[in-house]
Amino acid sequence: MSPRPEPAAGALDTLVGLVSYGAWCLLGLLAWPLALAHPAARRHVRDLVVGEPGMTWLHGASRGEHRAALALLPALPEGALRTSSSWRTPVPGAFPAPLDLPGLTGRWLDAFRPGRLVLVEAELWPGWLLACRRRGIPVAVVNARDSRGTARWRALGPLWRWLVQGVVFLSQEELGDLKLAAPLPPAPDLPPLPEPLVLAASTRPGDEARLLAAWRGWAEAPGLVLAPRHASRFDEVADLLEASGLSWARRSAWEGTPVQVLLLDTQGELAGLHRRAGAALVGGSFDEALGGHSPAEALAAGIPVLGGPARHANPAAWRAATEAGLVVDLAAEPDPAELRAAVLEALGRGGRAVGAPSRLAEGVARALPTPVLPPERPARPWLWPAGPLVQGLGRLRPAWREAPVRVEVPVVSVGALTAGGSGKTPVVGWLAPRLPGCWVLARGYRRDPEGPELRVGLPDEDPEHDLGDELELLRRRGLPVISCPDRVAGAREAVRRGARVILLDDGFQHRRLHRDLDIVCVDARWPLGRGPIPVGTGREGPRALARAHVCWLTHAAPGEPLPDALAAHAGHLLLVRSRLRPTGWRQGGHHRPLPARRGPVDAVAGIAHPARFLATLLRAGLEVRSFRALPDHGGHAHRDPARLGELAPDAVITEKDAARLPPDHPQWALCVGLVVDEAAAVRAALADLGLEVLP
Repeated sequence: MSPRPEPAAGALDTLVGLVSYGAWCLLGLLAWPLALAHPAARRHVRDLVVGEPGMTWLHGASRGEHRAALALLPALPEGALRTSSSWRTPVPGAFPAPLDLPGLTGRWLDAFRPGRLVLVEAELWPGWLLACRRRGIPVAVVNARDSRGTARWRALGPLWRWLVQGVVFLSQEELGDLKLAAPLPPAPDLPPLPEPLVLAASTRPGDEARLLAAWRGWAEAPGLVLAPRHASRFDEVADLLEASGLSWARRSAWEGTPVQVLLLDTQGELAGLHRRAGAALVGGSFDEALGGHSPAEALAAGIPVLGGPARHANPAAWRAATEAGLVVDLAAEPDPAELRAAVLEALGRGGRAVGAPSRLAEGVARALPTPVLPPERPARPWLWPAGPLVQGLGRLRPAWREAPVRVEVPVVSVGALTAGGSGKTPVVGWLAPRLPGCWVLARGYRRDPEGPELRVGLPDEDPEHDLGDELELLRRRGLPVISCPDRVAGAREAVRRGARVILLDDGFQHRRLHRDLDIVCVDARWPLGRGPIPVGTGREGPRALARAHVCWLTHAAPGEPLPDALAAHAGHLLLVRSRLRPTGWRQGGHHRPLPARRGPVDAVAGIAHPARFLATLLRAGLEVRSFRALPDHGGHAHRDPARLGELAPDAVITEKDAARLPPDHPQWALCVGLVVDEAAAVRAALADLGLEVLP
């Protein structure tokens, strides 16, 4: 296997591939009803989440593959959304991967736009690979090995070559086994186990029978933990134990009564149990077809490993164990006496620390293809014919024809080309504290209709009426705000109350109020909003930038250029770049530092791009146990405090969502600040208006 992309397929390969893929899609169409009817499958259709564009999509089938994924994760600076395709074994911190069904994978990819797909150990789904290829998303397979599944794919010849063209395979034989660099979890909290303890990990049919035959009649046998590879075999192994004559218990029902054998029929405890074992037997190593599972967890714990002759499926880890002198060899069919002697030899060797190869994960990450930012695709392409009608009706509003009204103080507008999610409120939150005497004015989108049209919010007074979540957020940050659909009336009220400058939030399309400086926020990840309303969220096209003074590129990397679709219309504009960074938590009316809350967490977001909140949590190192996206500016659980039972008591939410709750509510809200690259240029532009600007 080579770190270079697989070559393009030939004409025959392409023909075979397209015909086979057509048949695959037909099967997928027939499978849709089954997928919706099966509870485990529905998770992979209805419970999908997406990451922020440009993140890595990191996929592994089940817990074993995700040990390698966790080792690689810190070496991916752009962050990664981890997914799992296992129906039987939930993986902590991983979300359901989309089923490879026609009409599902492509739509999910267009909503996510991952920078690359990284598969752990060859989860090669045809629809995924083709959908990524069509969108220019690079694909790599890490910890790649010649498994039975890969051998079956390769035997298909032309179909295999068509399927993997462009895919980069990173062999564990060449780069090392990523599982060796994975962190070992703490030992589970269990009653005292017999010592010494032998852990039979990931056992396969036949493995348990060999061990039980050796343990029967062994007068001073060590304790034994049997951990079958698949949960579907728990009852089968329990029957073997019942017939063995040994004292045993299921882990799920065990209360600490002394037993000779413990059946580990729970999930998530196997890796940590290596810390309490004196030796481990790795399952599958007596079966040439399987080639043995990886001893990486035993190596991480520094304990000796017993293994049969079949070890070719995970060569790097077995080689490391052999070089460390931790392998005790077993024959293909050891008799009970031979197995007892090997167990005693392993227990007598003692443990020793085995470090993972230096910078293994960093080396694998460097060999991955560079992430890209796939182009936006229309959100609802079937609504293109309605676009001109909707845009034309919008331009019939009186505000587009009336002369703008001036007020006595400068007005700075912060607007956007798209509806929602462009980062206007964080920009307002950065600018307003730097302008002495500044009042923030907005229409109060989706505020409670009960109350007067003009509503004033002061930092040191609880408002009598709902201001709208964004204005309430700014008020709680110490800014005076006015919520009023009539911006002219709101501006005059701010002047009457002593405003020296008015910051108009979301005013680019509102022309009744004269603006001295127009700042247009453009989301670097979704610059066009996936099309004009109603196709996407675009209010105006790139030509509208001709009316602006500043183009503020939000969620942008340092030095990131304007998207090509906007660059031709923004040459005269001052370009500013910024990005969000978490600053801490607001909980119970108090500010908490970022380390005060660690994973696992349940997360809820009612913002335009909830994936952005999820990405921030993941990059902060939190394990997100569940994620729920609510409608922007809404969601009954936030808007109606009586229904807060819908949220987990300790769920983490956004600061904008927290503005819908009482200030002293115990929910944990993530606070974010803005990192601005061209801050000096912004201050100079404001100073040109005669405004006092603070550092």
